[in-house]
This record gives sequence, structure tokens and C-alpha cells, in this order.
Amino acid sequence: MNPWVLLSFAVLYFVCLFGIALFGDSGRGQQATRRYNHFIYALSLSVYCTSWTFYGAVGTAATAGWSFVAIYLGPLLVFVFGQSLIQKMIRVGKRQNTTSIADFLSSRYSKSRGVALLATLICTLAGVPYIALQLKAVTNSIQVLSFRAAELPFTASKTSFFVAISMIGFATLFGTRQVDVSKHHHGMMLTIAFESLVKLTALVCLALYVIFVFYSGPREFASELVATQTFIWPGFSLSFLTQLLLAAGAILILPRQFHVMVVENIHQDHLKTARWVFPVYLILISLVVLPIASAGLRLFQDSQIDADTFVLLLPQAGGQVWLTLLVFIGGFSASMAMIVITTITLSTMLSNDAVLPFLIKKRLSADRANVGPWLLIIRRLVVVTVILAAWLYNLSFGDTEALSVIGLLAFSLMVQLLPSLIAGLYWRTAHVRGAYAGMSLGSLVWSWTLLVPMLSEAGFVSPELLSAGPWQISWLRPEFLFGFTFTDALSHGVFFSLIANIAGLIYFSKTATTTLADRLQASAFVQLDEQLLRSDLNHKNPLVKAGELVSMLERFAGVGQTRRWISDYERVHHFRILANDTPTPDFIRYFERTLSGVIGASSARAMMHSALAGRELHLEDVVTFFDETTQAIQFNQRVMSSTLEHLDHGVSVIDRDLRLVAWNRMYLEMYPYPKETIRVGVSIEELVRYNALKGECGPGDIEDLVQRRLNHLRLATAHRFIRMRSNGRVTEIRGNPLPGGGFVTTFNDITDFVKAQEALKDAKNTLERRVEQRTEEVRNINNELRAEIQERQRAESMLMEAKTEAELANDSKTRFLALASHDILQPLNAARLYNTALLEKWPNEPILPKLESSLRTSEELISTLLEIAKLDGSLHKPLLETVELQLLFQSIDDEFTALAAEKKLRLWIRPTGHFVASEGRALRRIIQNLVSNAIKYTRDGGVMVTARKRGVDLLIQIWDTGLGIEARDFERIFFDFNRLDQHRQEAQGVGLGLSVVSRLGQHLSHPIDLASKPARGSCFSVLVPLTDSPPAWQGRDKQGKERNAAALNFRVLIIDNDAQNADALITLLMGWGCAADFATTDVEALEKPMPDLLIIDYHLGEHLTGFMLLTKLEQRWQGSVPSILVTAHAEPQIKVEAAQRGMGFLAKPVKPIALRALIKSKLA
Repeated sequence: MNPWVLLSFAVLYFVCLFGIALFGDSGRGQQATRRYNHFIYALSLSVYCTSWTFYGAVGTAATAGWSFVAIYLGPLLVFVFGQSLIQKMIRVGKRQNTTSIADFLSSRYSKSRGVALLATLICTLAGVPYIALQLKAVTNSIQVLSFRAAELPFTASKTSFFVAISMIGFATLFGTRQVDVSKHHHGMMLTIAFESLVKLTALVCLALYVIFVFYSGPREFASELVATQTFIWPGFSLSFLTQLLLAAGAILILPRQFHVMVVENIHQDHLKTARWVFPVYLILISLVVLPIASAGLRLFQDSQIDADTFVLLLPQAGGQVWLTLLVFIGGFSASMAMIVITTITLSTMLSNDAVLPFLIKKRLSADRANVGPWLLIIRRLVVVTVILAAWLYNLSFGDTEALSVIGLLAFSLMVQLLPSLIAGLYWRTAHVRGAYAGMSLGSLVWSWTLLVPMLSEAGFVSPELLSAGPWQISWLRPEFLFGFTFTDALSHGVFFSLIANIAGLIYFSKTATTTLADRLQASAFVQLDEQLLRSDLNHKNPLVKAGELVSMLERFAGVGQTRRWISDYERVHHFRILANDTPTPDFIRYFERTLSGVIGASSARAMMHSALAGRELHLEDVVTFFDETTQAIQFNQRVMSSTLEHLDHGVSVIDRDLRLVAWNRMYLEMYPYPKETIRVGVSIEELVRYNALKGECGPGDIEDLVQRRLNHLRLATAHRFIRMRSNGRVTEIRGNPLPGGGFVTTFNDITDFVKAQEALKDAKNTLERRVEQRTEEVRNINNELRAEIQERQRAESMLMEAKTEAELANDSKTRFLALASHDILQPLNAARLYNTALLEKWPNEPILPKLESSLRTSEELISTLLEIAKLDGSLHKPLLETVELQLLFQSIDDEFTALAAEKKLRLWIRPTGHFVASEGRALRRIIQNLVSNAIKYTRDGGVMVTARKRGVDLLIQIWDTGLGIEARDFERIFFDFNRLDQHRQEAQGVGLGLSVVSRLGQHLSHPIDLASKPARGSCFSVLVPLTDSPPAWQGRDKQGKERNAAALNFRVLIIDNDAQNADALITLLMGWGCAADFATTDVEALEKPMPDLLIIDYHLGEHLTGFMLLTKLEQRWQGSVPSILVTAHAEPQIKVEAAQRGMGFLAKPVKPIALRALIKSKLA
């Protein structure tokens, strides 16, 4: 496939993603997708499925069978059985306002910047190779799919660089647009969800193609899967369990997964949808791997093709261009989504936890209040740095490892964060020192056991260190630590690194001294008050008295308010509450409801739970409760303030003392008070008087206007009036009293509404007059149109007469040309006969061959003119018939093979078994002219004739590697007597060949198309309707049908020690159009050139079999050749060995039908 086509589709897809992201970030897009946010969230979790799962899973399945399931099974188990863990992570993350996995761990462990830096370092070291893996996957896909690797516009390194630049552009534009990373990125999430659908669709379509096209259906595929030894379940090996652990941990601690799952979570209910959508997505992805891997093994079993490329090569091998492009875009989506999200999270961690603190410490930012723009610049620079580092890693190490190996290596490093994460959520004793020690020790052991062997393989570390160990200490060898031997290096490294990690975490946490800050943060993560809220209060045998509950409420609500609440309860229930009474369940519920109105529902539940259980609240619990209450109050204040600020009306609120307590932006825009005047607590009388002095209250005495306004407010009466202001605007003022005293007033600018009313009145007054004017205008227009129509009718009549005269003249010319051409041919034929006689009499006369050539050229020219005349004059009607295309192709091959050989060109005509509805002679003339031109104007390379199905039609294509044609000349070359300048120098001609092709195509309703590139070649196409019925004469000539249908045009070598059998096969094969040769001994066979097909007998002598001779021939020819074993001894072991060698098998006597079918299958 042309690399420019791939790059063009990638650019178009990239532009499409930009459009989706812009739409998602727009207000209209957010409104339109709001109802689908839970599905968008669930699909975005599929960013887990990167190019590793898109390409590498198939490669793993092809080489290691069911091992690939581990990378899908781990996350699936976490989402099915670990919902409480994920919910807790989301709740804590939202409460702590965390922006990344490093920020999450830092918040848990005393908000330590050191923990954040260490986690960021681990994520970066693991993320850069993982991003490099994606760049490698995209680059490899372009290299694999390119039609001619040597003609790629860029080298692999440059291609990966351009891919990296495009990823940088998308990540910086849509991932670093706002300072607050915890805010939801609507456009980015919508884009990731779309990409998830694209990559799933691509793999599903490819799997369906494999099952229903490559195989004959699900039944054949199932049989193939059962017969393939690769897909036999080997059991739960140590390697499988290790990969399962890594995948389960990765779904929790990968920076991109944490960002999508926790930071981008809008509502916790979205997790309910993700709980079934994401596992279903993983199941579908894993199921489609099997048919793709199976088909790849079957098709490419004898080649050295990398199994990671099966996804790309299968549709390309089947000629499925659009499916190939879809798969390419799917892999591009898988890589792009991972790169964008990972670089955004890494840039957030590096900028927040590394770069920005350093800049502030060094006082490099003079404007501390305006640090936002600087932070965005830093994040964008970090994005650029990370992706370029991944590009450099790809250049250095990209060729040393497969996709799955790089992915697992990154997972094994990232999993070092998992013990600190789990312990931080469930173990209150976990300490910052333990987190430091655990992550540090685990990373060091990982570096020694896994990184050092990889560096050694790349040539950066001496191999002697692996074999002998440091300082010749064998039990410290990286791959055999402490003398332990594992089945694979990954399990060895993961086991010892996690053991070191967990041991360091537990030991240093146990020995550390905790502070109040440590206990507060541990409580905020470990003991969520939702755990208390999930259980009902214990109403039985409460360990508290009613008076104690009342005293607790007095501390929060005050004595007076508490007494009023208790009096209300006593009045409703008709009994008195005593201090020593045991509270009833009904009183407990009333008390909790009352307390929740003061300190919030969750804090009230926690306080009541502790009080009823007789348990004292720890200081950290109290701080946690009131921290939540404070956050709730602040949130409500922000919501109310935001609501007021976004109202289209001006709003002012005054208290019972007639003092201003609240207002919004629109109120100040309508009434621009001086800055020193507008403030909380200012008397409303001062503001009314200010407006009255400016004429805003209408005409009249100033004091009278002020007092009238104040009386409305004092009486707390609702009012509404409309006032024309001094600036010409019209304002509607509505006032309404508040329940507890005070007043709220709204100010609505209705100027446009008033103007619209006035405009309607004017329109009503002038409507009738305007209708009369319009009626007169329409009448005039109708008269003008009537006159114009009459004029056009006269012009059309004149044109028809002129056309009729032109057609009559053309018909006359055509008939004359046809008759004249026919008469001229007669004397020319006679002249050629006379010249032939002269040549036989005087063969050495030099002028006679020249005369023969001139007469032949004249006859061809006159014949062509006669054919054009017949077509133009409609003297010849198409007589459609069923044409067997293979016979037509065979005649073309017979006619032009010698001509192509003279020019040292290769003529390749692909066999076909299709029948078309056409006129055989005319269709042959079209293909004959096109092949003749292709050979004539091709200097080197070759000419290829193919036929491809296009729905109900067949597309016949003639390809060449000749001079090519400029796009501006596409129409001109089909004109009569028209030849291009560069073509005149290449070959002789008169310029009528393509003119005949064009006329015949129109005559037969066969569209002719052209695609060409100068200096690269051309492709002429003819679209012909398909038909299922064979030619009528085939039923009358069964032997001829068999012979012609099997015209295969291949070179066949027959090896049989019985010359009579060999001669019979040669006769049969030559009747089918094959070029056949034979040998009766191994000496003769070894002297023969390599054929297209080998038919060999099993018994060739006392000590020689067909298998033995085939081995010698393949060594002699330095390559394998399709072969068929023929024998009179059909023992089972011979069939088995033939199948193992990939040979076809036929038992003697050979049936022609079976032999023909087997030849076609071997050479398909």
C-alpha cells in the first residue's frame, strides 16, 4: 500500500479527532453528550488497551497460546470483584482533590513531596518505554503496510519522529489547556471513548473477515482451533500468574488509568456502568484475538513474519484495502489514546511535584499571583520532553524487544506503587517512611533483576555480570538472585522486587513515630465516614442518656435554639424529655435529623454512631467530620455565588435592617455605583438616593422618591414596575420579601422586548400598504418571467433544429466514411497478396518488406477507421453474451507474451474463473488495445492484467510501469489522432487505439477509468457486469470446458520412474494450458530448473522416495516449491508425512477433476 495513502488517512483521522475534541469542549457538545457521560466514562477506561493489546496480544497468542489472556483477565477480575476498592479510591481522590497517582500517594503519606517525587520518577521511568512502544507500533504499521519499503518518503526514525510531533500537538492542545487538572476534560474524554470504539470495531471486523472469508465459517474455524496445538490450554503457569498480577495492578496504578478512572470521574454512579461495559469490552477484545492469530499462523507458517504484524498483514494479503486502512487506524487510535493520556498525567506530576517547587524555591517566578500561565507553559514543555525522550528510547532500544516484552517490563516497574496504594487505603499504620522504603527497595531490585539484563542485551552492560554476578558472587546474579531459579525472568524479577517492597513498607512503617498529621491523613483515607453511613444506627440499648444528646446539640446549635427544637418535639409527642431518660428510637431519629441540619448528614451520623456506642471520638475523627462540613458549606457558597453571577438579571439582596448583603455582576453593570459605595452592609437608602439623583427613579422630589421606595421595603410588599432610564434603556424591577425579613429585587433589561412591541405596532400599521406594493412587484415579475419563458422557448426551438441538422450531417459523414473505408480495404488486401507473391519470388529484394509493412499499417488504420465509423454511426448494436474471462485472458497472453519478451518485460495475467455479460469480440478488442499500449510505452518492469469483484460487477485492470500520464491529459488521450509528445518518441502509432477503447466502452456500457502517475506507471480499468451462468456452448462440449477452465499457464515438473505415467500426465496438463516437463530419475530431476508446481511419485526406486528427492530438490533450488505427492500406496503414515511437509496428496489412479482442484488450491 502506498505510504502516502496511509499518512493521508492518518492525517484525516487526526483532524477528525480534533473536531470531536473541540465539539466535546464546547457548551453545545457537553449538553448533547451529558446523557451519555456514563458510557463515555466506561469506554474511556479502555485506554488500557494500547498497541500492546492491539498488535502484541495477537503476537503473544501466536507464539505462546493462551498466555495473552492474562493481560485482559487481570483488569476484568478487578472490576468485577474489586468494586469497593475502586469506589474508595474515587471517593478519597475526589475529597482530597488529587490530580494524579503521585498526588494521591503524597496526600496519603503526610502530603510528602518526597513520596510524590519518588512516585513520579517511577511513573516516568516506566512511562517513557511504554510511550516508545506506541511510537514503535505506529511506525512499524506504516512500514509493514507500505507497498514498496524502498520508496517510503521517510525512514523509520523520521516516521516515528513525525508521529511523535503529532502526538505532542494533540496532547498540548487538548490536555494542557487549563491549570486545574482535576476539572473534567470533556473533549479529551469524548475523543478517547471514540477511539476505543474505533479500535474495537477494527478488530471485530477483521475477526469476522477471517472467520467468514478466510475460513468457510465458525465451524471450520472451531475445527482449526481445536487442531492447532498452540491453543491447547497449558494450565496456570507461574508466568501466567505473574502477568495476571501485573495486569490487575496496572488497572489501578497506571497514571493514565488513575487519571481516567479517578480524576475524570464526574459521578460515582458512572462506575456502575463501567463495571459491566469495561469487562464486556475486554472479553470482546480477547475473543477476536483467537481467529486472527489462528489465521496468521495458517497463512504465514512457513515465513519469518513477526506475529505482531498479523493484524496488519491478514487484510492486506486478502486484498481488502478498506479493512487494512480500518485496522491501521485502529492501531493508530490505540497508540494515540495512551500517549496523550500518559503524557498529560506525567506532565502534571513532573510540573507539580518536581519543576514548579524548584522554580518557586529558587524564586525564578517573580509574579507569584499569576503563576497559572507559567504552569501551563511548564506542563507543555514537559509533554514535549517526555514524548521526545520516548522517541529517543525507541531509536536506542526499539529493535531489541517485542511489543509484549516492553509492555510487561513497564508494568513490572509500575506495580511497585501497588503495595503503598493498598496499604494506604486499608492499613492505618502505613507510614511515609514505609512508603519511601518500599518503593525504593522494590525499584532497586527491579532495576537489578530486570533492567540490567535488558541493558546487557542491548550492549550497555557486560554479559559477564549476568553469568558470574558482581565481584564473582554467584548468588547475586541478576537472573538467579539468591540461587533461586524461575521459569521466566519476569516472574523472578517481580517476585523479588515485590517481596523487598512489602518488607520495607511493613518494617519501616512499624518502627516509625507517627504524628497528629499522620493520623489525620490516615483517618481520611482508611476510615471513610461512608463506612459508618452504610450501617443503621444501633437503637437497641444505647449507651447514652437523652440529656447527653441534648448537651451535644447545644454545643453546636446553641442553648436557645436547642430548647426550641426539644419543645417542638415534646409538644408533638405529648411527653417531656428528662435528662436521665434512655432515648427512644424515634427521638434518636429526630435528634440525628436535627443535628444533620447543623453539621451535615455524614458528620451527624458519625457523631451519633459514636455517642450511642459509648465510644469517644478521636481528635482526627472530629477534624475529619468538620473538614467535610466545612467543604460542604464552602461548596454550597460557591454554587450560590456561581448561580448569581451567571443570571441574566441583576439581583440585589437586603436584610431586615435594609442593608445590602448580596448582589451580582449584572446588577453592577446596570447600576455602575462608585467602588467606595458598593459594599456589604451599606444602607439601601444611600443607594436609592444615589440613583434618584441620577434620574433613575423618575421625575419628582428626590426625598419623596427615596421614601416611597423605602416604604415598599419596610412594608415587605411585593411590587413590579417598568421604568425608562436616563440612558434610554427600559428596566423591569420586581421586588419580593424574604421569609426571615429582608428583600430580594431583580432588575431585567427589557429594552429589546419593548422595541419589538413597537416594531410590531409599526408593522401592523404599514402591513396593508406593503402587501399592495409587494403584489404589484409580483405582478411585474410574473410579466417579465412570461416574456423570458417565451424567449427561451424560441431559443430552444432553434437549438433543436441546429442539433438535428448537425446529427444528419454527422450521420452522412459516418456512412460515407464506413462505405469508403470498406471499399479501400479490398484493393489493399489484393496489394498485400501480390506483394507476398513477389516476396516468395525475390526474397532478397530490400524494398518488398518495407512495402509489406506499409500495406499492413494502412490496412490496420483503415480497419480502425471502419470500426470507429460503425460505432459512431450506430451501425453496430451490442449483442451481449456470457463470456468466460479466462479464455479471453489466455488468448491475450498467447498474443502478447512474445512481444513483451522482446522488450524484456514481464507480462503477468492473473487467472480468473469469472463469467461476464459482454460482447466477446469487443471486450477482447478493448483489453487487446490497452495491453498493446501498455507494452508499447513501458521501457522496463512489466504489465499486469487482473480482475477483481466490485459488488455485482467485475473490475478488469491493466497495470504497467511505463511513462505515466499527467492528470491534465486524461481526457485528451481518448481523442482521435491524439498522441502525447513523450509517447511519440517512445513508439509508433496514429493515436486511434484509446479512441476505439473509449467508443467500445460507451457502446457496451462498460465504464473506462484511468489512474496514472508520471514516471511511475498507469492503470486502465474496465467495469463489466458479472454473470453466474456459463457460456451456452460449455454444456455441449464437456471436454473442452474442462480443458479451457483449467488453463492455468503454470510450469509443472513431473517426476515418475514410469515414463508412460509421466507422458499421460503431461498430455493432460498441456491440455489445461500448463507448460509441462518430466524426469524419471533423481539425476534428471536435479538438472531441471525450479517449476511453479512439482508432481512427484512416492516410489522412485529401491532406495529413493519422493520425500527424499524433494529434500534434495529444495536444497538444489534454495527454496520450497508447491508440491503434490502421487502414489499407489495410500498408507496412513505417508499421508501424515505429506501433510506435515505441506504437500498435497493424491492416490493412483489420478482423477483429473481432483488433480485440477488440488493444483488450483496449491497455486491460489
